[in-house]
Amino acid sequence: MGLRKDKAKEIDFTITVHGVSAHGSTPHLGKDAIVAASAVVQAAQTLVSRVNNPLRPLVLGFESVRAGKQFNIVCDKVQLTGCLQAYDDELLMDMADKLKKLARRTAETFDCCSEMALLPEGGAC
Repeated sequence: MGLRKDKAKEIDFTITVHGVSAHGSTPHLGKDAIVAASAVVQAAQTLVSRVNNPLRPLVLGFESVRAGKQFNIVCDKVQLTGCLQAYDDELLMDMADKLKKLARRTAETFDCCSEMALLPEGGAC
């Protein structure tokens, strides 16, 4: 199999997961943005390994995870930054849409919410 001569296209994105910061025994437990964001990262990998046709190359990478402060392990917001890469524009846009839905639904499972924003070219990876 030879090397492809065309260049992969890329979509850079941020996913922000919102929860509720709480300590101890409060009614807000279960809205931990860190737990929801880590589930989003884990679930997102299935877009490449299980949802995508392996004959259509696709890369999903997370560049950074920002959450909380040094002494606060329970935070109300986590920002994930990453990129999707593919040779096929249609595949790229379809997977960006699927990633947005996957992030929203996964966050909702943990009683949190999420939003995904596309970044200008060269914004993340």
